[in-house]
Amino acid sequence: MFITQSSSRSTLAEILSCVLLLFLMAQISVPLQPVPITLQTLGVMLIGLKFNRRTAFYSVLTYLSLGAAGFPVFANFSGGYHIFLGPTGGYLIGCLAAVIVMGEVNELLSLKCELLERNSFSCLAGTVIIFICGVSWLAVYLGLGQAIMVGVLPFILPGLVKIFLLVAALQYLKK
Repeated sequence: MFITQSSSRSTLAEILSCVLLLFLMAQISVPLQPVPITLQTLGVMLIGLKFNRRTAFYSVLTYLSLGAAGFPVFANFSGGYHIFLGPTGGYLIGCLAAVIVMGEVNELLSLKCELLERNSFSCLAGTVIIFICGVSWLAVYLGLGQAIMVGVLPFILPGLVKIFLLVAALQYLKK
């Protein structure tokens, strides 16, 4: 019983740490319209790489739930369920899907690739999932062509830079 209780506290501490990380990263943003560029996706990728699937999933779910309940945890200290109905709602849901996909990719490649490649592919897959979810929802507001123009193209280079920096930092820290 003691081990389980201690393990539960450890998992809860990890989840709360991840929620705090996502909150802080979401506040670092470039205010583009209708979707800002934030470091939130960098936080999602870090969580997807460094925590087990269950912890990663519950961390992002808790973060999204707090935001939906009205806590100002999203970009620019925003919150409320209406955020999910707005242009950025798909990107937020994509964060949850991203950690799931990242866990799957990581497991699939665990015996086939080195850590650097595995982390790179996992982050790339997570980023693509966030883009797909985000643009799919944004297209409801703007149409598919315009959603791609304002919801993907400005994010490709920053997304690749985030992936490179995260994977390089993790590789460096591993040494």
